[in-house]
Amino acid sequence: MADLTLTITEAVTLNGTSHGATNTQTITGVTDVLHRIVDVPTSGYIDLVNFASAASGVAIADGSAKHIRITNLDATNFVTLRVRETNVQEYFVKVEAKDSFILGNSVADANDAGSGAGGHLSLTNIDTIECIANTASCEIEIFIAS
Repeated sequence: MADLTLTITEAVTLNGTSHGATNTQTITGVTDVLHRIVDVPTSGYIDLVNFASAASGVAIADGSAKHIRITNLDATNFVTLRVRETNVQEYFVKVEAKDSFILGNSVADANDAGSGAGGHLSLTNIDTIECIANTASCEIEIFIAS
């Protein structure tokens, strides 16, 4: 097992005054890392990562993801992520050029019926994260620690 050190820094100077923060987290118990660069087309969503009841060569075990980062490496174009927790429930995220999407685990809830009102969510394991490029194919970087 290993530890993952995650550091996020924001820094901006506005009207001569510096603002920002640095937050560091140590994630313990990491036993597997998936790190890939993927070319994402503009014609149809492609699977970036799948989650299943057990880990395999192509899937991360449900509940084992400790850190997920997907970074759009393109300098101009955005990509759209589709996070699916079943074949019915999903949500979409626009990731601009050079931007990242980060999750601390692989559990989510998505619905359009408002049943999550008042904090009563039906959190379940994400089944897949898919991606499509908008205007031109884009390279993205995937980093998952589990």
